[in-house]
Amino acid sequence: MKEPSEQLIEMLGHPYSPKNVQALLQSFGIKRMPPANSYFNDDIIWSVKSSIRIDLYRAPKINDLTGLNYTNEDGWIIGAIHFLAPGSDDRIKTPFPGDLPKGITMRSTPDESIQAYGQPQLDEECEWPGFSGRILAWRKPGINIAITYADSEIGSSMISCTACLIGCIGAWRNDNPEVFAP
Repeated sequence: MKEPSEQLIEMLGHPYSPKNVQALLQSFGIKRMPPANSYFNDDIIWSVKSSIRIDLYRAPKINDLTGLNYTNEDGWIIGAIHFLAPGSDDRIKTPFPGDLPKGITMRSTPDESIQAYGQPQLDEECEWPGFSGRILAWRKPGINIAITYADSEIGSSMISCTACLIGCIGAWRNDNPEVFAP
């Protein structure tokens, strides 16, 4: 049986169904997922209790970002799933409680993630105000994966694991188009 994280990732590129997502997260105590209700062509759905963020897009925007051909009848399309831990957002108080794909967890080290996914196309040490850490990213057929680690006194800890259709970090489209552009 597949982990809820794997099943959520399989929903990338499919219409968002709050009931289907809630059913996958039920084992984490999730009783309800909100519907998309943005006036814009994108929306973010949070499940703070399970430390998940889902990025949704309407057809015009996801088609522009990915080069795919969704129609308005497809509704809100899932473009990214973020599994989060404290440090990723002020709302997140506990790490995503389930296992991630490839046998890693929110407690996995960068080396364990590289062992699971192979050599990353992007491996950068980053430092900006309020953050010091490492970003690993892979481009796989039909999916991008980005894992962010924050540095601390006791080492490095995963603060997010993102699976997405469009590059996970918007700047990649400009900074490394040969790797991450659709």
